[in-house]
Amino acid sequence: MTIWGDIALDGARRSVTVEREYPATVAELWSALTEPERLAHWIGRYTADGDDYRIELGRADGEAIAAGRVLSCEPERSIRVSWRFSGGGDEEAETELAVELEPVGSDRARLTLSHRRVQAVTAAVYGAGWEDVLTHLAREVGGDPSPVNELGYVGEAADPAAFDAALDEYRREEAGLVAARMIRDDGRSGVHLERMLDAPITAVWDALTRPERIGRWLWPVVEWPDDPARIRPLRQGDTFRLGDTNLPESVPPTEVLALEVGRLFSFTWGAGGEAVTIRLEQHGDGTLFVLDQDPIPDVFGAGRLRSAPDFAAGWHALVDGLVLLLNGLTVPKPEALWEAAYEVYAEAAH
Repeated sequence: MTIWGDIALDGARRSVTVEREYPATVAELWSALTEPERLAHWIGRYTADGDDYRIELGRADGEAIAAGRVLSCEPERSIRVSWRFSGGGDEEAETELAVELEPVGSDRARLTLSHRRVQAVTAAVYGAGWEDVLTHLAREVGGDPSPVNELGYVGEAADPAAFDAALDEYRREEAGLVAARMIRDDGRSGVHLERMLDAPITAVWDALTRPERIGRWLWPVVEWPDDPARIRPLRQGDTFRLGDTNLPESVPPTEVLALEVGRLFSFTWGAGGEAVTIRLEQHGDGTLFVLDQDPIPDVFGAGRLRSAPDFAAGWHALVDGLVLLLNGLTVPKPEALWEAAYEVYAEAAH
């Protein structure tokens, strides 16, 4: 599959751009984009109060809502709005959505959708999601509208297989934007990863050192030092144990080698006691997260040799989970984050 758009870095966030041509004039396409009764056929039930708007996406139970404000509008040319999604327990930070139209010949029009300031990891979901929504729009202007009930578009994917394929490809695209550097050293593999996180250092530090947070992005906490209740944060010299579902009975203890509150966290990793060191640095409202895994021996597991691409993809996917935790978000098929990253690193290793 070839995706219609791309993902780009936008500081600690991302921007998503998707483009599509339609067999309709600009005027026809503008009508479908701006008239509430037509919006209900392809994206959701639209209501407005002045420049403020609300769209009930998908089902009629109000579970998924996009709301914001119209920031600018040039009829039959462009519209720009603020966008804040909430649904399924998630509430995203405010982003910005812009749509531009231009004629392509006498009876066709090109639509370019740009979604800016999207939170990392969710950008791939938006890329695939907007492709699906624009397919519903194609049905609306092409005379074969998507199924509707008495309240409007009911929210089924226009093509579930196409959505899944696009999501996988956008995930690979996003992983490539923030790929770690693999280090090879005579049968040993290390990782250097840098990522801008959309969260203050205090929040990131809590996620690194508090047991109730560590277990939600790294691995589940099995043993915690001197604290049966597993409440206190880690200290230098502590030893704790995490549960790796791949090695349920042979997880070595992890020792805190160095700890500078809000700045540095170093700990042993793996049977050989090699170090993983995480450094944090404040950048505006965000945090630069730098991880170095010392080279560890390549290991045979799951029927093959596991080396640099495996280790880099592992840390990459774990940091994706940290990003989601820090922003209180979820994504479909989170287990596929590792697979997308692994494809990027496996290709780079050849």
